[in-house]
Amino acid sequence: MKHEYTVEVLYHFTCSRCQNWWSWASTPRTNLTNVPLSLPENEFVFCPHCGFKNTLKIKDGFIEEKT
Repeated sequence: MKHEYTVEVLYHFTCSRCQNWWSWASTPRTNLTNVPLSLPENEFVFCPHCGFKNTLKIKDGFIEEKT
């Protein structure tokens, strides 16, 4: 018998208004090589702290460019 495991993708958000942060976890249910890690930038998300609604963008410098 082998050890078993699952995979969880964890997203961390920072509110553009109140600067508080929160996290959201997702468990992919498909082949992991096909899992898109970026979230859609045109969908609105609400801050659970202050309720401000805004779209998303990945933090500058988070994804390193290969040179």
